[in-house]
This record gives sequence, structure tokens and C-alpha cells, in this order.
Amino acid sequence: MKKFISISICVLISAVFACRVATAEAPDRIRVVTANVGNADLVNCGPKYLFKLCLVEWERKIADGIAALSPDIISLQEVYDIKWCEQKGIEKDAKKVCHNFRNREPLHQGRRLLGPEYTIVCDGRSNFECLGVKISAGTINGCPAGELCREGVGLTHELPEGCEPYPVIFGADAVIHGVKMRIVNGHPAASDRVCRAGALTRMFEGYEDVPALAIADRPVLIMGDMNMDPYVGDPLKEDVAIWQKYVGGGKPFHYLSGIAEHQPPYPTNAGRAIDHMISNSLHGKCVTLGVAPGTARLDGLPAGKPITDGPDHNALLCDVELPKADGK
Repeated sequence: MKKFISISICVLISAVFACRVATAEAPDRIRVVTANVGNADLVNCGPKYLFKLCLVEWERKIADGIAALSPDIISLQEVYDIKWCEQKGIEKDAKKVCHNFRNREPLHQGRRLLGPEYTIVCDGRSNFECLGVKISAGTINGCPAGELCREGVGLTHELPEGCEPYPVIFGADAVIHGVKMRIVNGHPAASDRVCRAGALTRMFEGYEDVPALAIADRPVLIMGDMNMDPYVGDPLKEDVAIWQKYVGGGKPFHYLSGIAEHQPPYPTNAGRAIDHMISNSLHGKCVTLGVAPGTARLDGLPAGKPITDGPDHNALLCDVELPKADGK
């Protein structure tokens, strides 16, 4: 009877991905979010803020949206790290995140976005990209539970010579509900296709004596703003070619987003599907928040609002089935 009641409750609430059947037979499932929280709008987050998350109002709305979804794992792109506030000097605009930043609580934007329930690792170079794992869901190797680690933990690839240093693809090893896995947060260059292709190649294949982030000996979850639409991109272009070599039917990695959700894929930015979630062994599918029917944007803004009113990407919310825990 208890099993029947549990399954009935799941049917009622499965539309919002809140269901986890409390039976021994049910697979472990986790909720995962990937979100680019920056904005390319020149008025609000122009070059002065490197197009990152610059407004206190947006920060609060995104934090509220994340808290409401309560993901087990989350990847964030375009966080504005405190070191950039330190370099900027005095910010006079009280609407901006660097205004009086030393007195803000918590001090780091990543912590303000995710709250105290997460262990957080950022890329260690620009610290524009961060991964969070809920303490109740698991651990991140090298980062104490509940801490925010900015250096020495993230597995951050260097970029090919001549490429700007800010775009980052990095990974972290984690144990999620007993499953040892690699989590990768991808955000290669937006404007330089050759550098983007080089970064993606290194992610999948490694370089010199540095191993690939897309490691083959364990479950891998890769997500982020890849700045590339592989569904409409020219397969002869370097970035699309390397992606399609490893992702798709019969390839080492399969989609959890994009065509796994809907065909044609829902756009995530400026009419393109450039935010993705893929895996070699985790299964499930995503919804594109604010685009898929019946879903709201992560920041709570009405669908169709111009990018001057909020971040310019739609986040992905994914319900993912874990492989069996190690040794089970």
C-alpha cells in the first residue's frame, strides 16, 4: 500500500520533476540545472562587467529561482567573481553587484546564488564558471562540504595559444549518491570559432600530457553554454565537427537536452540551441525553462522579455537517472 501511495503522489507531481519514488526498486534520480546567468546587453552588463551577472536585482531573482528548483547539481556560467570587483575600483551604481561589495553577505556571488546548502567549485582561472553540488546529494573531491573553492580544485584546461584566457571549460570529480562521476562545465569562446573548436577538442580528447575532461572510465555529465548550435551548424566547421564526432546516436555521448526534449530543439539564446547537457551513461531529459510549454524562466521573468530585462539565456532543467552506485 505504501508503495502504491508513493507512486500515486509521483504521478501527481511528475510534471515539475519533483518526484522521487521511495522504493528500493526505483532508480536514483537527480535534478540538474545549467544556466548562463550573464547578459550581453550593453546598457546593463557591457564591457565594464565583461557581460557577466552585473545587477543585484537579477542576482536575487536567479537565486530565488534556483532555490525553488533546488537542483542536486547545478552549473553556472558568467558568474562575476569578487576578484573582478576588486580590480574595478569603486562602483557608484547601487544597482550593480560591485557596489559596496566587501560588505555584501555572503561575499561571493556564487554563494549568494546557491545559498549555504551547496559545495561550490569555480574554474580557478577567471572564476566565471562554477559548479554546485547540494550537500545532501554528494561531495566534490578536494572541496570540503559546504565550502566555496576557487583555486586548486577545478580541473581547468588551458586554451590553445593565441586564444583569450576568459572562456573556460573545467571539470570536477564528485560522488553523487554513491556514484563516482565527472561533472564538466563548458563555456568555450563565443566569437572565435577556431578557439572554441580547440577548447572542445581538448575537452573530448585532451592535449599534450593533459587527459580529456570527457574521461572514459566513469560516468560523465557535461553541460553548459557551448556557444554552438550543432543542429543547424555547418558540419564542416571545426567546432560542429568535433562536437558531432563525439555526441549523437551511436557516439560516446548522447543528448539529455535539445533533441532529447523536442524536435526541433527549443532555442536557448537568440534563436539558437547553444546550451546543452550530454552524458556517456546518465539518462533522462531536460526542459528548456521559459520556452518549453508550461515552464517559467529561471529568473521568473515573463517569456519573450527583451534581454535588457534579464539574462539572455534560457536555463535547462533536467531529470536524470544515475547509474548504480559503485559496488552495487
